[in-house]
Amino acid sequence: MWYMSTVHAYDALDRVHVTATVRATVGSLGDPIAEVYSVATTVPGVGEDDPNEWLRDALVALLEVI
Repeated sequence: MWYMSTVHAYDALDRVHVTATVRATVGSLGDPIAEVYSVATTVPGVGEDDPNEWLRDALVALLEVI
């Protein structure tokens, strides 16, 4: 079995949208892959100019809803 996660964060106008999806397969290469978990949140944007801080804020917002 293996898991794969994709995290997307978008800064749109005055909001930051963050999503995460986890996919899994129980077998080997070529077996079907299923989405097993998905979570999303939207938080107010603060106009962060530092990309490191922006990403940190987005990931913290995501962690708070998991």
